[in-house]
Amino acid sequence: MIQLYGSPLSGNTHKIRMALTFLGLPWDERLTDAAARRSDAFAALTPMRQIPLFIDGDFTLRDSQAILVFLAARHRPGDWDGRTPEERGEIHIWLSHAANEIANGPAALRLARKFGLAIAEDQAAQVTARILPVVEAHLADRDWLAGDRLTIADLAAGPYLALMGDAGIDVAAWPAIRDWTRRIAALPDFPAMPGWPAAPIEGAR
Repeated sequence: MIQLYGSPLSGNTHKIRMALTFLGLPWDERLTDAAARRSDAFAALTPMRQIPLFIDGDFTLRDSQAILVFLAARHRPGDWDGRTPEERGEIHIWLSHAANEIANGPAALRLARKFGLAIAEDQAAQVTARILPVVEAHLADRDWLAGDRLTIADLAAGPYLALMGDAGIDVAAWPAIRDWTRRIAALPDFPAMPGWPAAPIEGAR
């Protein structure tokens, strides 16, 4: 069975939790808090000591974006990772935004304001101020980040934008982002997490 090392409040873990749930794959989730990540046993599994960590038999993979790419290629080729070169390129733009601007902006602010971690808050606020208008404008006239359906672009970028209220960001100020995260949460079998509940909406696709 698949083993997923993560934590309930980790947006990066939730990316994989969503993917596994939507794919209908069984997995064993192993709680891995900060203390566990400092252990030699966890370092033996992944040198970066980070979650999520994905293990399927003899195959081990770290980094949430990489795990999403693997799951899409293995289980939903084309549908989740792009049917054309153009779609694949657009999806990878959002994987990059998830790993860079979203991680260093809204996700970093959430670490500071919800968990009290010391970060460069001014820098994180500046990154947030750059990326949110880009996402809002992109979603103003479309349901999904790439193509006409859910892809790993949405799975990668969704959690930390859905959770930006934890970062002290007024979600109502970004209605297109708000509606998109609700659209994801309205999908059948969506796995809720603290701060991002299942939220059925009329006309969810």
